[in-house]
Amino acid sequence: MAKDKEKKLAHILFVEQGKDACEISPLIKVSEVTLSKWVRDGGWKAERDARNSSPHLSIGNIKKIMGSLGEDRLRLTKDLRLAEANIDTEGATEIRKQISRVDDAISKWNKALVTMDKESRVSLSGYLWVMEEIFQAMRGFNLDLYMKSLDFQEEHIQYMCKSQR
Repeated sequence: MAKDKEKKLAHILFVEQGKDACEISPLIKVSEVTLSKWVRDGGWKAERDARNSSPHLSIGNIKKIMGSLGEDRLRLTKDLRLAEANIDTEGATEIRKQISRVDDAISKWNKALVTMDKESRVSLSGYLWVMEEIFQAMRGFNLDLYMKSLDFQEEHIQYMCKSQR
């Protein structure tokens, strides 16, 4: 097919980079109608949505939020010390309330992080089953590639089994 290269590039731009058809069309010189057909027929929107809602991204976002809250907490602690040094009891009381709110937010985000981490874990048996499916599909697709990957397969599976201990 003459447009295989364009289709692969469009897939990357749509799924991985989040661009829409009107942005992609002039880049790869394919009509928006063609792009829409590729998106629909290939299930690209579902793939993009799944990638964007992955636990890995969500956990990363929560960590960023917690980092920002931690910076707020440090700033407020410095402000509190300054207010106490200046014997500003009203200001110190307000800063303590703000610190309490930040601490509460950090606690809640940490709980969400721990829960999400637990829920996103894949069992070793489930992981091995998926890898076996992938390797068997590779074998059917390209036997030479499958044969070249045997050492990797063994090493990777051993690594995963050891990491689960």
